[in-house]
Amino acid sequence: MKTEAEIIQALQTAASLTPSLTVTQYQRWSQGQNAPTFLDILSVYGTWTNALKASGLLEIRRYESQDMIQALRLASVEEGRLTSAQYRRWASGRSVPSLGDIINHFGSWSLAVKAVERLEEEHFTVQPSKDKAEIVQALYEAYRVLTPFNAITYQKWAKRFNKPSVAKVSRRFGSWKRALCELGIHEMTDQK
Repeated sequence: MKTEAEIIQALQTAASLTPSLTVTQYQRWSQGQNAPTFLDILSVYGTWTNALKASGLLEIRRYESQDMIQALRLASVEEGRLTSAQYRRWASGRSVPSLGDIINHFGSWSLAVKAVERLEEEHFTVQPSKDKAEIVQALYEAYRVLTPFNAITYQKWAKRFNKPSVAKVSRRFGSWKRALCELGIHEMTDQK
């Protein structure tokens, strides 16, 4: 049985020959050498990942959901419809979430793909510039004709004339008040 120091030295030596050391690469490298076997490594560290972390070869990086979605979108653009194997190959050597990171975060590969597809569908069914222009026009029009002008009177007016709702305004701008502030419109509670 090899010591932890011997295992770490062997892992670091093997890793110096490749950008990201896999079990298969380590096993090929260690054949015919007096190096710890993969089973020696597992008996000390429990998992390959733990061994890589202990030897300083695995950068522990926490990815946010948006990082994962961005990586999946980019891979999809470059590779077309993605399988998990295609993503793993695409991600190799890049500073992006690993397949394991994505599966751990979303629960499965298929759930990750569905999440991205759902976001894409929401994104492409809304035409942002047209949508915003329609909201801006409606707000200015309502501001000219409503007395007093506020979220309640606007909502009634918007429903009557089939204009964007207060909820839609809030989604597009972040909030009702932010929309008004951005457009230089002030709510009024009494006559103009």
